[in-house]
Amino acid sequence: MEKAFKVIKTISRSLMYVSYAAMLGMLGITVWDVIMRYIFNRPSSGVTEISQMFLIVAMTTMAHALIEGRFINVGVFVDKFPKKLNIGFEIGMGVAALVFFIIVGTQLLGLTETSIAIHEQYFILKTPRWPMYLVLAVSFLACALATVVFVIERIKNYRPPGEVDILDNPELAVILGTDKEDKKEGGDLS
Repeated sequence: MEKAFKVIKTISRSLMYVSYAAMLGMLGITVWDVIMRYIFNRPSSGVTEISQMFLIVAMTTMAHALIEGRFINVGVFVDKFPKKLNIGFEIGMGVAALVFFIIVGTQLLGLTETSIAIHEQYFILKTPRWPMYLVLAVSFLACALATVVFVIERIKNYRPPGEVDILDNPELAVILGTDKEDKKEGGDLS
């Protein structure tokens, strides 16, 4: 299970770098269009479609954001709940997100198949649309995997209220005569 999580995290990190490149590409093509349009009075054709493609590729970073816990959280409300309810809420929202990502991802796979069958193309560039639908489908399905990792890690790292981990409480570690290094190296806590 740990090996599968590591593979998923590696894939999501790789997609993050692809997303960075897409954002830079989108920035570059927009700057190019502004220069051509307003300085040389020669607007570039297809810039909007290329920007849309880059935006779709940039969405591949959603999975990495989920795995790293860098998603939008309504902490104003959720943080006021008891810890048990808070974790239950996060797990419930994770399961709902998982269902959403699977439904959207599979629908996009169907749209990819349809786009191939009807030879759908971008209007100006005359390139096929199906690769972008496929990238978007893979992004959503990667988010589904990331959501599974998130939910399993939340369940695995849950501690009932009142259970104290010595690594989280340095004052207790000093009282018991041990510290983080001792615990990490397998030091005796008795």
